[in-house]
Parts: sequence; C-alpha cells; structure tokens
Amino acid sequence: MIIAVHCLLFHCIKAGDIIQKPVKQAKQEVVLVFLQGAQISTDQYVPLVTAIQQVSEYSVWVGIPEFPANLVEPLVIRQGIQRVLNTMKSKGMSTDLIFFAGHSLGGAVLQLYVHDNPSGITGQILMGSFIERSYQNHSYPVPTLTLGGELDGLCRVTRIMEAYYHYISNPSNKLTTSFPVIVIQGMSHMQFASGEPPIIVKERDLKPEISEEEAHNTIATLTAAFIATQLGNSSVQLLIDQWVKQTGDFVEPLIKAYEMEGFYYFKHPCYDDPPSPQCTIGCPWTEIAQGIMGDLPNNTMDKDVFHPVSQINPVHLPKILNNCSSFSPYCILKTITVSECIYEIADKYIDAGFFSTSASEIRAKLSSRQSIMEAAGMGKVDFNKTDGGSLCKIINRHAYNWALDHAGGTTLGRFKKLGEPLVFGKDKGPYNIGPLWIYNPLEYNRITDNQGETVVEIRSPMLRTPTDFFIKEIAGFHYCKLLSPARAMEWIYIDSLRLRDSLNNSTRN
Repeated sequence: MIIAVHCLLFHCIKAGDIIQKPVKQAKQEVVLVFLQGAQISTDQYVPLVTAIQQVSEYSVWVGIPEFPANLVEPLVIRQGIQRVLNTMKSKGMSTDLIFFAGHSLGGAVLQLYVHDNPSGITGQILMGSFIERSYQNHSYPVPTLTLGGELDGLCRVTRIMEAYYHYISNPSNKLTTSFPVIVIQGMSHMQFASGEPPIIVKERDLKPEISEEEAHNTIATLTAAFIATQLGNSSVQLLIDQWVKQTGDFVEPLIKAYEMEGFYYFKHPCYDDPPSPQCTIGCPWTEIAQGIMGDLPNNTMDKDVFHPVSQINPVHLPKILNNCSSFSPYCILKTITVSECIYEIADKYIDAGFFSTSASEIRAKLSSRQSIMEAAGMGKVDFNKTDGGSLCKIINRHAYNWALDHAGGTTLGRFKKLGEPLVFGKDKGPYNIGPLWIYNPLEYNRITDNQGETVVEIRSPMLRTPTDFFIKEIAGFHYCKLLSPARAMEWIYIDSLRLRDSLNNSTRN
C-alpha cells in the first residue's frame, strides 16, 4: 500500500525505474540518481529517497534505474543512468546539478563509473560501500560522502574505519568537506533500504539497534547536508564535522588495534625496501609477544621487521643482539623478531568489505624463552621447562584480552551479552620443518564448552628448538602463529554476533 501511494504521488515508472519529482519548491533544483544494492528492488528505496527530498533545502529530483536481476553491472550502468536522466528531463527537470548515490553493490559499481566519468557530477554518496583501495593513492575526482552502519553484516564497519583512516585520520589536511566518512551507530546493512531483505542480506546482516525510521532520517539529514556543502552552503558543515568527530571516537579502538597489527592496508610493509614514512617496518604486537615469550619484559627491547617468513634469499631469522654477564634489571637485551601478516585471499581481490579485513594470522619468528633467559645471564635453563608448554596460546590470550580492554564500552557490553567468546587450546606441533609451520594456519574451530555453549577455539601451530639444537643456525627459536589484536577486535565488533544477534538468528530480548 505504501509503495502504491508513493507511485501515485511521485510517478513511478512501471518498467521498474523510479522517478520522483521534487516534494517541495525551492530556489534551486538538484538531481539525485540512486543505484540499488544487489537483489534489492528499486521500490525498496522509495522511503529513504523520499526522506532525503523532505529534509533537503533544495527541490530534489530522484531517479532510481532498475537493472536486470536487480544487479548493477559496469556494462549496463551508463544506460540505466541515462535512461532516468532522460525521463526526468521529459517531466520538467532542467538542472545540471547532479549527485549520485549507491548502496552496497550499487555504490561499488557507481564509484568506478564516477571515477571514469567525473564531468558534470557534483558529488556522490556511498551507502554501505566506500571508495576502494585502488583509488586511495590517487586523487579521486568527485567529492564523496561515505556512510556505513555499525552493525552492517555485509559491508563491515572495519572497512569503513579503513576509509576513515585514509580520508580523515591520515591526511595532513582532513578531508571532512569533500570526503567525510561517517559511521551510523546501531544501524545495519538493510536499513539503507526497506522491506524484505534478499537472501544474502538475511544470511549475513546483523540485527539493528535503531529503528528504520531513525536510520532513514539520519541518512537523509547527512545526505542533504553533504549536498548543501557541495553547493556552497557552509552553514551545515558543522553538522558533518560533528558526525565525523563522533565517528572518530567510535573507530579509535579499531584503528589502535589495526595499528598494533601493522595493518598492510594502512601502509604497506617495508619488507626489503628502505624504511620510510610510506611503509611499516614491523608488527608492534610481535614486539609485545617477544616480551611475553621471554617472560622478562623489563629486560628485553624488541624491534620487529616485516618479511615474508618463507623468504630464503636472504633468510630472515630472530636474533638476540647482546648478552648479560649476570642477570640484572639494568641489563637490557636487544632482540629482533620477524613477522608476516596473512590476509584473506578473497578480501585482497574483492574489496567489498564483505570479508574480514584484519590478518587471519601473524606469522611470528621469535626467540625462545630459554634463549632469552640464558642471554639475560640466568645460566643454563631447562628447555623443556621454559618452552615445553603452550606459550603461543598464552600470547594469543593476551591479544584477546588486549582487545577486550580496548573495545568501546557499548560494543563490549553487546559482546558480553550476545557475542560468541574466543577460547584458546593447546599449541599444535612442534612443526620443526619450516614449511610445515608456515603452511599450517592458525586454527579457528567452533566447539561446545563444558557449559554446553558454543565458543570458537583458537590453536596455534608452533616451531621450537633448544639453544643446543644440532642445527646451530636455527637453535633457540620459538615460532608462533599469533592472533592479531585487530582480528580479535573485529571478532568482538562483528563476527562474534552472527550466531546470536543476526537477522537470521537473534536471541536478543
């Protein structure tokens, strides 16, 4: 009934294109061409675009082109856009102030089109999508507002955080006017639209904590403000700035966690390149891990370096650079460790925010506890006593606890109530043949605990050798597959909620 009324009032085209004339008369007209998300029909965006028309200070024409199978594709996007523009012109639209908006897949394909055809486009709004990594080192030609939902189960908030880092946190001049990035807290992926979600959204989206009406009003207000700023109305910039600042406060724990990982998509790893501000030398978390491994954190100072751990020409191994003649709190060991972050293959090739963005594991080459203690002047110590237990498990529990300690308060409360916990099992191995350790991944297994609750158990493959190992070059090592604090944080914010707080399966009261 609601859709039928909207069609009567705003002249929906029966072929599936939606054309909505302005709902108010203003001094200036603008056009908003809106591209649909995958398998979400054009009419499911009518409530949102109507809210934008009502909030805006301008007379807003809206065109939503329908695409075959409700999938926006690069080969057909131009025809759809031109079709609705021609229809609007035939109905009286005369302005050349054109804005574009796209949700999900619509936003992903839209930004490619806008990048290659920027002429005549005043701005774009990406909803549940973002400017992809391939453009981050270039000057994107059109001002862009990025809107993400905190509880978006498809375009995860960690990927929106990455956009915030590059366009707001990292630039010398914050791009709040031309490239604001905003997270709407409590909002899900489907709340950019209305009605029944398609199968993939129903399977992957999280349960929202705000109403659809509140979500639409917020999106409409921010979209209208962005349009106004691009047309020279600086009075609404304060609203955008307030939301960007609020977003900064929200994503701060995520940024810290990803910095602890040495996230490759903040800055690429230096590897064998000379150290520079454009690359990251090593993994800060591995430096902490070496202190935990050695169990003498006040007597060690570690410097980590990023290298592919399989590299053999040259080979990169952990080192202890000095020795203490006798154990003393004033004698500090200087150590070097080696790390490599491993990311989801799918995320590397499909930058959609759909897959986990944090490292699935940190491959860390560490000096053993025995070698640290002996170098610290503690005499000959028993390898089986120092390194015989599950030391990687201990380090990985530290990563999880670090994430719990640094997560936002609201997020942590939600996780404790509805999230699926991580637990830590015994280390696997030792895999004292390098390739066996390298290619056995950090394990994430769903199990049932003693209380009958489902939890995810993490187990680390390890390699360990005593200081008197028969191959001297690899003696005194203890390698671990480490849980990244960023992966632990991403679990707390997103993936832990899928079992009990998703559209498909919610136990929330």
